[in-house]
Amino acid sequence: MLSILIPVYNFDCVALVKALHSQCMELNIAFEVLVLDDTSTQFKEENRAINEFEHCQYIESNIHYGRAKIRNELGKRAQFENLLFIDSDALVNRPDFIENYTINKDNAQVIIGGMKYSVTPPKENALRWHYGSQREFLPAEIRNKTPYKSLISFNIMLKKSVLDKHPFDEGTIDIEKSGYGHEDTLLGLELKKNNISVLHIDNQLVHDYLETNEGFIANSLTAVEKYVFNPQFQEKEIVEQIKIFRVFEKMRSFRMVGVLSFIYNNFGSLMKSNLFKSNPSIRLFDFYRLSYLANYYKKNRG
Repeated sequence: MLSILIPVYNFDCVALVKALHSQCMELNIAFEVLVLDDTSTQFKEENRAINEFEHCQYIESNIHYGRAKIRNELGKRAQFENLLFIDSDALVNRPDFIENYTINKDNAQVIIGGMKYSVTPPKENALRWHYGSQREFLPAEIRNKTPYKSLISFNIMLKKSVLDKHPFDEGTIDIEKSGYGHEDTLLGLELKKNNISVLHIDNQLVHDYLETNEGFIANSLTAVEKYVFNPQFQEKEIVEQIKIFRVFEKMRSFRMVGVLSFIYNNFGSLMKSNLFKSNPSIRLFDFYRLSYLANYYKKNRG
């Protein structure tokens, strides 16, 4: 029936597993919960309590998989056809979460529940909260207008047969540079190319743990660097899916890379400091990343 698959790294996800386990037991369905630890250095002792729940397993790995590969590994280990991937920092906030997936399981090959955020933005995580609230927290009605482009693997169910044929893209570049950014874009593109049906439903989980402002900025810059060092992200079909790359290519055609690089070198620190405010501008964040990409491109590609 259902395999719930949770990759974890340095996070206590016992409460998440407990909530999911409780709903599955109430529904009296065949299920398993597999939590695969990606060489964590924290919370391993706490997460071992997961093994005490019936049909649940906490797996400690000595291999560092990375964001895409660990999901593929979980898919291989799963015994059921319906694979529900959930990020370890998710919070179950509705009693019918599992039931909604079981009701919709045959309506599409891939079903995406979506995400939402807490009502009040935390001070140290304001940028991530505002970005997520404006760009990621969208009702199913909106997401279904661009089903492949709106794909987020934070809370997604897909058939095992689909994942076997169309796994998360692990990339061919080194693990340090492939660690963050756009895995969901590549999966969405792969599903679209192969006419895999995707359905978005309003079955959101709360994104409970948010990166600090500093951490989110650093990871976002790592993600845009992929355009420079990975030729795959310069392919037309991928550029069309990622707005910042699309805008950058337009700036390149207008010979504006040097200007953007100049802006970053002279005003980047000022822009960054503004992103630490309690109500940061997401448009400024977009421009900050764009100017950073231009500067990074100029340094590495001329």
